[in-house]
Amino acid sequence: MDALILPTIPMAFAFALPVLSQLLKGNKKFVNAYAMIVTGLTFVLSLDVFRAAYSSEKPLIYTFGGWKTPIGIIYEVDKFGALLALTTSFLMFIITFYSIRYLEHETGVEWYYTLYLGLEAGLLGIFLTGDAFNLFVMLEVTAVAAYGLVMFYTEEGYPAYSGVRYAIISSIGTTFYFLALGVLYYGFGTVNFADLAAKARGYPFPVSEAAGNLLTVFALAMALITWAFTIKSAIMPNHFWLPGAHSSAPSPISAVLSGLVVNAGIYGLARFIWLFTGISEFENAVRVVSTVLIGLGAVSALLASLAMTAHDDVKRIVAYSTILHMGYLAMAVGLRTELGTKAVVFHMLNHSLGKALLFLAVGVFIHEAGSRKLQDLAGLGKKMPLTTVSLAIATISLVGLPPTNVFFSKLVLYYAYLEKSVALVVVLVLSSVFALVSYMKMLYWLWIKKTENNTEVKEPKSMVAVLLLLAVLCLAIGILSPLIIEKVIDPATVQALDVEGYIQAAINVLGGK
Repeated sequence: MDALILPTIPMAFAFALPVLSQLLKGNKKFVNAYAMIVTGLTFVLSLDVFRAAYSSEKPLIYTFGGWKTPIGIIYEVDKFGALLALTTSFLMFIITFYSIRYLEHETGVEWYYTLYLGLEAGLLGIFLTGDAFNLFVMLEVTAVAAYGLVMFYTEEGYPAYSGVRYAIISSIGTTFYFLALGVLYYGFGTVNFADLAAKARGYPFPVSEAAGNLLTVFALAMALITWAFTIKSAIMPNHFWLPGAHSSAPSPISAVLSGLVVNAGIYGLARFIWLFTGISEFENAVRVVSTVLIGLGAVSALLASLAMTAHDDVKRIVAYSTILHMGYLAMAVGLRTELGTKAVVFHMLNHSLGKALLFLAVGVFIHEAGSRKLQDLAGLGKKMPLTTVSLAIATISLVGLPPTNVFFSKLVLYYAYLEKSVALVVVLVLSSVFALVSYMKMLYWLWIKKTENNTEVKEPKSMVAVLLLLAVLCLAIGILSPLIIEKVIDPATVQALDVEGYIQAAINVLGGK
């Protein structure tokens, strides 16, 4: 179906925007409308992809140029990828609406939206592609756009070195992944996901043949892939770039980075582990990677939650919360169980919505007060009640209190961890308590703390509308969780683990026997 070329929509319009902007002499109203239309169109098309994916028993296939894999690139979209694509396009759309007011006094917005649309294209490509090399290309597209956006409008005079450090460290991760692709191609003769899974299982597949010592090749490739994607998802000890980068960026971009971009790392880890799970020859290597992920994820969750309590910079508090939740997801991926996979699918969705809401709510306070420090924001909550309520719902959600969405995905995490070890449950509970302390500190300064600060502030209607929409979604998904789990999460989980179906979908479309 043509909608599967979804990433080409924001990419094509991103290239056209600077030209059109120059012709119209940088007309800001045109640029804002252009960005809204493009992200809105992308969201509508992603709904079509989502509908099609959930109506099909097998993953959807799109072959570029009619080339057969593994020579050509294909998109292979399962329910999990379609769900992430829908989440991404929805958040990018409403954050565009938020950005219009947030950047109303800034110049160069045409370049901001050029990078923004490029970032969306890269993310969608990551979640839809069925080719490991195309995943690399889309990681690069996402990364380059993210580097530029982090340093585009640094808040409160924060230096650009956070963005430069982000670029350097992230580039190292991408390089590791590129080296892993070379190793995989040397051993398997392919970088197509379905073909890799087929070769690992000894199945015949069109065109290419595997050769060499596959266990050695696989072990080396997985070591490089694990290191690369723990950088992308900010899993300790590869986390140190995130607090600076995500806090220095404009708040709309902070929401995109923490709510969406870090998903790419977890998705990459999960996709490779799922494809190679259940193969006796590779079981020891997969088990080692899984154990590493569980250990690093647990450390990330505990230390990040502790770090949250030590800061008075609201954006750094929220940024460390992202590392905390990536730790949860890394642990769940490492479990390699059906319940663990279910937790990954559901928590990625819920964290994306909750974290975007939290960063955007914090962004409204920063926009009005011109500061990220708690002492400078003291008492503003009473003057901005809708923003404060939205922030409170976001914090309650991310801590995991009912009836919010994250409560139910944390409940799934709890039972998934319990299958493995009580120690993982202890990590979940302790880190949640530390996070709750940090969030209560934020709310105390904003709502209860008395201050002589007489700063005149107001709640921008368009920005608050986005906050209220996300807040309602966090509550609605929580209340409707049993239905959502049955209709959306469970089917995505089953299909994500159905590697045989993933392979067969590609073979059927490509004419393999």
